[in-house]
Amino acid sequence: LKVFTISPALVSLDSTRTEEQNRPCEYEFAILNVSSEALDLALISSPHEFVEVDVPGGSLSPGSEKKVRVKVDHTVADQLFNKSFTLEASDSARTRITVPISKAMRWGPAPTSN
Repeated sequence: LKVFTISPALVSLDSTRTEEQNRPCEYEFAILNVSSEALDLALISSPHEFVEVDVPGGSLSPGSEKKVRVKVDHTVADQLFNKSFTLEASDSARTRITVPISKAMRWGPAPTSN
């Protein structure tokens, strides 16, 4: 679980991957309002071709949190990609939170044979 603060919100990120084929990879993160005013969140950009972002509606009261769910389509879940989506808060600064979504090649030791 990763937690980071972007004023006026605290964001914590966790991920799960389904083991079944033909099911999307699902990610969830929480946004905690650390400001003294109610906030609305809007999705302003997203790679709609294979990512579904579910941002619950309604205001986020001071001290409360919302869970945002992200689903990556199973047809690209095993491909390499580097995308992101952006949320905008309704604070006076119109704070934007850009969340990266990527699948990268992992480097490690070469497999050995016995």
